[in-house]
Amino acid sequence: MPGNSHDSHNALTGTSLTRRQFMDRSIAVGASAVVATMTGSALAEGAGSAMPMSITEAGKRMRDGSFTSVDLTKAYFHYIDLYQPKLNMFISQLRELALKTAAERDAELKQGKDRGPLHGIPILVKDLYEMAGTITTVGSKAFVDRHSSEDATSVHHLREAGVVVLGKTNMNEFAAGVSGTNAYFGDAHNPWALDRSPGGSSSGNGAALAAGIGFGGTSSDTGGSIRVPASWCGIAGIRPTYGLVSLNGLFPRAYSLDVAGPLARNVFDLALLLDAMAGFDPKDKFSALAQQRKSYTANIQNGVKGMTFATVKNYTYKDVDKPVADAVEKAADSFRSLGANIIEIEIPALEGQLDYNKLFTNILLYEFNQILGGKYRGTPDAADLYGPIVTSNIAAGSKVSREDYERTMRERPAIIAEVKRVFKEVDALLTPALPTTAPLLKASAQDYGRGRQFTIPFSYVALPSAVVPCGFDGQGLPIGVQIVGDHFYEASILQIAYAFEQATDFHKKHPPLFCETVPA
Repeated sequence: MPGNSHDSHNALTGTSLTRRQFMDRSIAVGASAVVATMTGSALAEGAGSAMPMSITEAGKRMRDGSFTSVDLTKAYFHYIDLYQPKLNMFISQLRELALKTAAERDAELKQGKDRGPLHGIPILVKDLYEMAGTITTVGSKAFVDRHSSEDATSVHHLREAGVVVLGKTNMNEFAAGVSGTNAYFGDAHNPWALDRSPGGSSSGNGAALAAGIGFGGTSSDTGGSIRVPASWCGIAGIRPTYGLVSLNGLFPRAYSLDVAGPLARNVFDLALLLDAMAGFDPKDKFSALAQQRKSYTANIQNGVKGMTFATVKNYTYKDVDKPVADAVEKAADSFRSLGANIIEIEIPALEGQLDYNKLFTNILLYEFNQILGGKYRGTPDAADLYGPIVTSNIAAGSKVSREDYERTMRERPAIIAEVKRVFKEVDALLTPALPTTAPLLKASAQDYGRGRQFTIPFSYVALPSAVVPCGFDGQGLPIGVQIVGDHFYEASILQIAYAFEQATDFHKKHPPLFCETVPA
């Protein structure tokens, strides 16, 4: 179970450290300091009032004086104390740093310095992003004492925009997998049903945001690590165009497929976070020169009237559980009622060439083995330091020939061109984010692997896609619809997602574990 204490040897320092001690360790803060910071009178005065549900609402309350960033940060740590033992969201909590930053942001507002919409806003950072003064474990026992001296570029941008970072979140080890399981730090749990997966690899972000903790999280997506938690946790996420957000300071999973992007509780917040994260970065050789210059919120409220969306024949509803298919079909009907045209098209590549199992093995696992395999095989006690998913991924990747990898990569430009052609007649494609709702955490690798059919093909063609909740199954588990657009059309995708979100109330429904009111 998450958080069970057992002695484990720290291979880098030679010291003993329990899993629970590490997970609960706050960076450079003692228990007495934590207790002292949790007793603010302003928070007590606001007890019982509703927690802000969006970045915009939180910002308004900070600026009218009814709530401070410190109030909000304290409230979140109250709920973290309650929910961390159940959800296992964090690898490390940054209480002292968060409260110090929040106080600085409050002081700035009083002095007339306003950094913009993210000023004083608490967020989460996935633990594969470097962040100065923290430990970046990438979810692995092998990196349990890996100190970061600089911020990842996107973390730097967010901190300059004024965010408060609550902590570094749990994840599949080395981002390997979509299950949200972790052999060393413990599994993250879905707040909708604790025996279910929150999705991965950005599992801690998904679980925390679904439970109402923080307003967004820096995440990454190689084969679905933003889109899977968004769907299974009932939140919003966007996998940007390859190269839109800098990868500098992120530990890689597969160079050809990796992107960085945000998860959030609603689409407008997603756009605000992407505003801060996106931008060309000379430190990242994969960074794209073509960048959005106008805010992603600028046209987000323009609706979808006159737009054309397509479902894909022999793909959108193929091998999909009935509750998911029904929810996506109803989502298409909702778009139609909003004035959009819904058509069905054919994309032959999605019926064969874009086989998700081949792409997963021939590219993702091959590159993962190139990145980590040498270090793994050169470590005498690798079996103790690396978990079973990583071990299995490296073994599978090592069996892929360079010829198979290069052939699959050579095919890529032609397939990208074929898929891009559809955007001459449609504004976006509609698919399920995943063919199922959240499986049991103990589900088989085959069950989890099935979910890649709607994620990896679009990773391969480097197209952006957003996921928003579009329904629930009979057990009350969330379902997400995926909206796929042309390269660098994030603004359009977010506009589409926002229109759907505003026309429905799925994003307003919350799991049993949720930060509803300001604590006493």
